[in-house]
Amino acid sequence: MNKIKRYTSNEIDKMKSKSDQKKFDDTTEKDILEQSLADPDTPILTQKELREMKLAKDRKNEK
Repeated sequence: MNKIKRYTSNEIDKMKSKSDQKKFDDTTEKDILEQSLADPDTPILTQKELREMKLAKDRKNEK
């Protein structure tokens, strides 16, 4: 069973980030698109499909 570790906001502020900030800053929209297209789990939606999508909060109100 996994134990949940809780942190205070002060503890979080003191933590060192493990993110590669330079890589993040250097990533372009083109890079993101290419990575998305290469990912078999990412559905490529048409403009029509995107227009038909609804926000979860809006779908909840339909019930």
